[in-house]
Amino acid sequence: MKRTLSLILTLAMLALATLGLAACTEEKPLVGIIQFGSHGSLNNCYTGITQALAAAGITEEGYTIEHLDSNFDPSVSQSQANTLVNRGARVIIAIATPSAVAAANAAADNGIPVVFCAITDASVMDNYENVTGSSDVPNFEKQLEVVTAFMGKDTLKIGVLYSTEESSSPYQVEQLKLAAAAKSAGIEILDRAVADINTIDTQVNSLIDAGVDCFVNLLDNTVVGKLESNILPLTNEKKIPVFGSEIEQVRLGCVASASMDYVTVGEKAGQAAAAILGGQDADEIPVAVITSPENYYNSEACALLGLTVPTTLTATDVAD
Repeated sequence: MKRTLSLILTLAMLALATLGLAACTEEKPLVGIIQFGSHGSLNNCYTGITQALAAAGITEEGYTIEHLDSNFDPSVSQSQANTLVNRGARVIIAIATPSAVAAANAAADNGIPVVFCAITDASVMDNYENVTGSSDVPNFEKQLEVVTAFMGKDTLKIGVLYSTEESSSPYQVEQLKLAAAAKSAGIEILDRAVADINTIDTQVNSLIDAGVDCFVNLLDNTVVGKLESNILPLTNEKKIPVFGSEIEQVRLGCVASASMDYVTVGEKAGQAAAAILGGQDADEIPVAVITSPENYYNSEACALLGLTVPTTLTATDVAD
């Protein structure tokens, strides 16, 4: 009898130990974050996302939060999205349009919600269900006010680069041209498409040869990702100003910009993801649209290019 009781107790203890081990090794809910590439504004988006998640109690203690960088390659974004779907992510947060489209395609038949961040033309996500996020809409009217104030004239040839891999970029080119036509008949927008990062130098030189007075950046991640290494060295050599589309580009050496706050753009996406993890349906969460800019300039870049900071413009110097 004692031997039987001892065996029963041993088996019970083993069962409890097994249950305890299973509890310890049980995987935490997975939150996937796909960032299309690394540059200032996208990094600020990631900062805002993680801040919002942490404020909602979503941290590494209770969740596996996996941050993936696609290095500006849409095929990598798609592979990363497929992997997160196969691993059963509770939500996928995708920073920038190519990553968001990849995530939405991968999750379409699996019921996994997708939160996009920093998509300029949010209509590209209209055909997907279980999707919400934050949209960064540039104010090109304000941007052109900055450009013409620094350049000191309304008759300008403005060069613009955009990537064919980013669906929001042709839309931005169109909006910039409309804003330019409304501001002055003397503003001409010359645009060049880049198929990938390897064609940027060629197209920069093409616009320089076409006689542009300055460049204006769009919210185009492929182009912005090569601003410091491929664009500014060529334009600075020719003393041609480049105007950024957000503050981090001005810090890197662009002359000035009417910029929105990308930490805020990220926070709005993080708040949406937290609400989804709390049980809310993605389709019930309105897309947050951020568009109000502040003006910034780089006094060192101005000095390099011989530009005077206009007294008519209220702006903050990022070189201070």
